[in-house]
Amino acid sequence: MDVNSMILVIEDDPAMALGLLINLEAEGYRVLHASSAEQGLEFLNTSKVDLIVLDLMLPGMDGIEALKIIRARDIKIPVLILSAKNGIEDKLSGFRSGADDYMTKPFHLDEFLIRVKRMLDRYEWYKGESHIRIGNTEIDFNTLELSHGKGQVVRITPHEAALIQYLVDHKDRIVSRKELLRHVWGIDPEVETRTVDTFISRIRRYIEEDPSDPRHIISIRGKGYRLLP
Repeated sequence: MDVNSMILVIEDDPAMALGLLINLEAEGYRVLHASSAEQGLEFLNTSKVDLIVLDLMLPGMDGIEALKIIRARDIKIPVLILSAKNGIEDKLSGFRSGADDYMTKPFHLDEFLIRVKRMLDRYEWYKGESHIRIGNTEIDFNTLELSHGKGQVVRITPHEAALIQYLVDHKDRIVSRKELLRHVWGIDPEVETRTVDTFISRIRRYIEEDPSDPRHIISIRGKGYRLLP
């Protein structure tokens, strides 16, 4: 990961924005700040951005609408939602719209910085990958497109791509939830979270003929998951 990576923070709270800017710059990142979604989208037109930190409750256009526009323009750039909206529907809406990660305010600064670093690491890591086949499904890591044998094509997020790649790289063994949290999300594995299960369920909907009876991403009770190509 290049510490000179450019991070765009779209946040209308001046105190929160300043705190993020100071701490991200202290880590060596370059930071752009936009106080509205519209301003953030303008920055994306004129600057090369490696990661976006996005608030949801913004003046004018809200964060979800901005995220949909961002994803229509760029399917790969990592987006971390940072919001006071902590309901499960808010989180699901963020992920459905293309977010790669979601943190709620208030948050722990060290965890935020670790997640940013991991997202940037993954962004560099998967960009050079080409194709992987799981059953009748082919994943193109250059376009982040997932194609079924029957012709259906869906786009996946960088986080989904990273999870698939990790399972593929370790398909000869069972991978625990704690391992996935540590290596794919960069989260303390002792943190209580349903993140892994949520992402696995989404990927199964993409890959499995019957997600309720998976043949490729298998749950091993009490241990984790195993990929069967």
